[in-house]
Amino acid sequence: MADNQAPNKLKEKDANNLSNWEKQDFLALKNTLNPFITHIRFFELSSKDFNDKVRPFKKLLPKKLFEDIVTFYMINVQQNMPPPRNKKLVIDSTIINSKHAIILANRIQRKDDKTKISKNNKYHFKLIYRGSRHGYDTKFMRIKCDGQGAYILIIKTNENDAVIGGFNPLGYILKGSLNYSYWNNTTESFIFSIDKKDWKISRVASADHAIYELYDTYDHALNFGNSDLVINGNAGTCNQKYYESKILDSEKFTIKEMEIFTFKVVI
Repeated sequence: MADNQAPNKLKEKDANNLSNWEKQDFLALKNTLNPFITHIRFFELSSKDFNDKVRPFKKLLPKKLFEDIVTFYMINVQQNMPPPRNKKLVIDSTIINSKHAIILANRIQRKDDKTKISKNNKYHFKLIYRGSRHGYDTKFMRIKCDGQGAYILIIKTNENDAVIGGFNPLGYILKGSLNYSYWNNTTESFIFSIDKKDWKISRVASADHAIYELYDTYDHALNFGNSDLVINGNAGTCNQKYYESKILDSEKFTIKEMEIFTFKVVI
């Protein structure tokens, strides 16, 4: 009977005034919490919450566990504690889902695909263009991308509903003159394709030929490698040249839907 009443007695205790707690009070609380201790993700707490809300109850925790937690907060080294919960990334897309967005965020950060997004990671995908809404005028696509920073291009093709795309870390800025062309240098751009659960990532192999900018009266294409992935209107081409590998078996495709997202790490 005494054991059953212990949790009820603890309700009367003031957690902010532990000096009034007796040994049996701590023992009762320890017995109540013991089955759940190993499931608590201590490292997701702020250092202030740990100091204010956990440390006063250190005698409830196994000594080794408490030392591991303190080590984590002192030098940010995680010991034998549960991994962070996977955070769901919200993306306003009709082509890809949250899991795809997590993989893309990891690829952009050069992390493994299975790396979980913890609550401390604040990746933000913002939709700035959708073909079915805005049309397929490439000049308008350029205007929507102008000055927005790094962007991700995602396409569903009419051919077998294949999903392809590319990441431009440099973004796009319209120049003052009408006619110009030049190469943008970067080692961080890549193109990709998604086939069911399989991903094909092709990173730029020649940084000097990563992004080709051509803007004139007739051509405003979104252009990766001037060959590897080129979008002009509602059609495109894929011919491997300056990126590691080809992302489609065919060289030409037409677009069923296309979306462009800015990608930012919000601090």
